[in-house]
Amino acid sequence: MRLLYCLPTLFALLSPLAQAELLDDVWERGSLRIALEENNPPYSYRENDKLTGFDVALGRALAAEMNVDAEFVVDDDGKMLEGLQSGRYDIALDRVAAPAEGEQTLEFSEPYVFPVSESEGNLAQPMTIPFQKGNPAFRDTLNRALTKLRSEGKLGALSAQWLGKDLSQPPAAAKR
Repeated sequence: MRLLYCLPTLFALLSPLAQAELLDDVWERGSLRIALEENNPPYSYRENDKLTGFDVALGRALAAEMNVDAEFVVDDDGKMLEGLQSGRYDIALDRVAAPAEGEQTLEFSEPYVFPVSESEGNLAQPMTIPFQKGNPAFRDTLNRALTKLRSEGKLGALSAQWLGKDLSQPPAAAKR
């Protein structure tokens, strides 16, 4: 009889373990599938038939921090977020600002670029990286990778190279 009382607790504890974690899929596959637009300079575009730009360089740096390859998937049909929800992509790099709380059908990384005006990055909101909801280990790994890239100055160097200015720090932190 005591076992019956323990079963709900046991199921509650084990259910997160039964759910497939996006991070495990990425490591098993050996690649991070990154959705981006092909004709979106300076973020992503083709030069001499090769993808290049800020998002491409950032995607490669993030994949390297996760010890996997970067696999870029061009999505010019405007369905990146649907592709994330369905699992077609792991992340999307496309100047995404996190929506207001309650409107989220995806999870978002910590901000990684902080434009202070719309002329900087064509977006006045901090940029985040969307991914499938319900993947805490992936979120933590992605945020650690962004933090490391920021603390080592790599994120600032990438934004200076591609966006013309180091936008890797929040405006208040950048003024210090």
